Amino acid sequence: MKKIIFLLFALSFTILACNKVMDVNPVDSVPADEAIKNKVGVERALIGSYSALQAVGLYNRNMIVVGDLAADNLIWTGTTLEYGQIEKKPIPAENSIIDGMWSSAYDGINRVNNILNKLPSISDLTPSEYDNYEGEALFIRALLHYDLSVYFGGVPIKIQPTLDLSNIDIARNSLAEVYEQIIADLTIARTKLASNKVAGRANSFSASALLAKVYLAEFQLTGETASATLAISEAGRVISEGGYSLVTNYGTLFDLASPSAESIFEIVYDAQNYNRLAQYFYSRRLSGRYEIAPTTNLIQSFESGDLRLSSTVAYDDKNQPYGIKYNDISGGTDRVYVSRLAEMYLIRAEALAYSDGDISAIQADINAVRNRAGLANTTASDLAGLKQALENECRHEFAFEGHRWNDLVRTKRAVTLLGIDENYTLFPIPLSEMQTNKLMKQNPGY
Repeated sequence: MKKIIFLLFALSFTILACNKVMDVNPVDSVPADEAIKNKVGVERALIGSYSALQAVGLYNRNMIVVGDLAADNLIWTGTTLEYGQIEKKPIPAENSIIDGMWSSAYDGINRVNNILNKLPSISDLTPSEYDNYEGEALFIRALLHYDLSVYFGGVPIKIQPTLDLSNIDIARNSLAEVYEQIIADLTIARTKLASNKVAGRANSFSASALLAKVYLAEFQLTGETASATLAISEAGRVISEGGYSLVTNYGTLFDLASPSAESIFEIVYDAQNYNRLAQYFYSRRLSGRYEIAPTTNLIQSFESGDLRLSSTVAYDDKNQPYGIKYNDISGGTDRVYVSRLAEMYLIRAEALAYSDGDISAIQADINAVRNRAGLANTTASDLAGLKQALENECRHEFAFEGHRWNDLVRTKRAVTLLGIDENYTLFPIPLSEMQTNKLMKQNPGY
């Protein structure tokens, strides 16, 4: 994804200074009908939409860091006060990090909404091209609505582009309504998208993987076993039909070589479009910022012989622990996973465990992940034990990949394990949104 394309698209659909969900700036932006007129325009617009996922507020840094820092995998060790606020809680509504997460997500949503709005008028697309573009746009919209829901709960659903100032205020939807919209988008995307694999682009199995995650979240919210069954089905489709495989060596997942056979959807970075994850994780002795560091609790929670530990945590010459999944400190080209195959095994196992499913099937999915990590089969033999085993496997498998907060909140374990008030299992709606959106209501406790 070339920087020039990103900049061109940003001029069309992004207001760089705005934070409000619906804000547009007619003076600084180029009307959508001038930017998306043909296949070339659609492709450039879609590349710009994928580029939106590279924002600092999203997968460039904070969507990854915050998912572990708000939980118990990371502590704040740097100079950016806002990270300390996220660790300690309650988080002030004026925290610039959560503001960036919110505004970056809605920027990406607006970009794909512009594409979806213009697609019916594009005449030089073949039916398969049309379907794939639509599917990719719907996937990105679903992913960003889901990411918002993880941290803020029910958020405004945005399925139309903001083209003028007539719809700049919008009320929140319930979390159940957000899930419903995400599922609707992904159900279409799943059928429209091709199954071929291109690094950094969504395919049909990317949609199934996200569907599995959303159905699991819906099940944990409502207790409806039908949602658990659908989570099991979508995860199973990816496992059995997607052509993905668990890599033999866990550490190679984070090499900078060719994409992993385990990668279902990832964010791709290059020299022009780079991230700063390694810089923020690496210790100062190694030219990093050391804004965050692994907790002692996380390090000590790994079982003896777990090969994942040495690919997750290292120590500098002063014996300071730091995260090493992201290691291109100078170039910033580290890949960032959104979905990979190990998660499908653990999603299927969680859906089974919490819906009183077959114990041997749950064990088999957990063991697929454990065995790759060099560990023996789980000794858990009842549902309570398997739920705890799943929590541990998710923590160790996805440390520093932004999963921990979501896992604990989804399974209703955050209050007990993190010792926080129930209100703080949601982040505050950013102050900038509260001040400018007349219909916005704040989360309880803020």
